[in-house]
Amino acid sequence: MKEFRFMQSEIKAALNENRFIVFLQPIYSVTEGKFVSAEALVRMKSRDGKLIMPGSFIPIAEQTGQIEQIGERVFEIVCDVIKEHEIQLLGLKYIEINLSVIQCENRNLAARFSDIIRRYEIEPNTINLEITESGSIKQKSILLDNMDYLSRYGCSFSLDDFGTGESNLNYIVNMPVDIVKFDRSMVLSYFSTKRAGIMFEYVTGMIKRMGMKIVAEGVEEKYQFEALSKLGIDYIQGYYFSKPIPIPEFISFIRRANIRK
Repeated sequence: MKEFRFMQSEIKAALNENRFIVFLQPIYSVTEGKFVSAEALVRMKSRDGKLIMPGSFIPIAEQTGQIEQIGERVFEIVCDVIKEHEIQLLGLKYIEINLSVIQCENRNLAARFSDIIRRYEIEPNTINLEITESGSIKQKSILLDNMDYLSRYGCSFSLDDFGTGESNLNYIVNMPVDIVKFDRSMVLSYFSTKRAGIMFEYVTGMIKRMGMKIVAEGVEEKYQFEALSKLGIDYIQGYYFSKPIPIPEFISFIRRANIRK
């Protein structure tokens, strides 16, 4: 309880002192042969400048409700990156932002996000929101209303961590999802056993026939990249190309990688 209260207080202070920052991990398009998007990942800085990883503060922020403030802060940072760096000129189409279960259940989410997009004067299609399949979402109707509003506004959606939840197929069928992201554990399973490989190939074909794109996460080796590319996976994300990196470093990375294409 003491550690919980300390982290709760630290999150509050970090919000007041603008100590939440965003790292970006590039996502590579197999068909286009270049980086076309990135995932935004939040970090918290301690007062002495050390980085605190999300696993240490996100679960507590979700319990205390502070996750909504963190999520909105991340959203604003990403909108600022899109505007200031004109990401389309760098060859990037959109940036992916994770949504927590608590954010999804907020009736005001869509209105607040659309207001922020208008304030930063960016195109809605430069934003992709990642929904993680979860049995803990109680207000699915509110989630669907938010998704419907933002989809009509121009944003797109990804289903994150596919293969780790409880109701994979229902999410794909019932939600306006454009992209499905295969979790690292699912990607690794493809290379581990014959049965897992058969299932992976079947699911890949099914999702593609439904008109959705697929991102393979956690790709670290060349042989993985080559095998997944041959299978028809659309996008590759992982340490094979880059770990999550600070925004200035990311912009330099994309300029070097995409401009030479």
